[in-house]
Amino acid sequence: MIESLQQSVQSVIDEGRIGSPVFLRCIVQAPIEAANIVGGIAALTEIANNWMPAPPEQIYALDSADATQITAMVQYAGGQAALLSVNCIPADGEIAVDLRLVGNNGIIYHETPTGLYRLMNPPLSLGGGEALIDAIRQGLETKQPIKVMEG
Repeated sequence: MIESLQQSVQSVIDEGRIGSPVFLRCIVQAPIEAANIVGGIAALTEIANNWMPAPPEQIYALDSADATQITAMVQYAGGQAALLSVNCIPADGEIAVDLRLVGNNGIIYHETPTGLYRLMNPPLSLGGGEALIDAIRQGLETKQPIKVMEG
């Protein structure tokens, strides 16, 4: 599911239909184990970084007291920003992706439909973002923005 959404958004960006991306808000709710939530937000951050026209400069990450939710704010060198959130839900819970990508000439909205769509598509998997995991963990520990180094 996330791969097809990622490809769809990338094609809209590549076609110039929204202009240059300037702000992304994406909330993902999925039955991710709490132990893997840092990996989930890192993968989502990597996706956001690929959509933005400038490299990330810093990331600010906070988690909930029960460690079932992480929110990250990413600032980019060109002034763009992304607000990202990954929320753990019970294994039988409804997977949801709520995305708003604002460009300088338009906007993309996506909300994951429920029902039959859910039965016909593979479960959500967030992969990648390994290079960001240390920065996110450091941010969670220090509660401070962390500079992102170019790889």
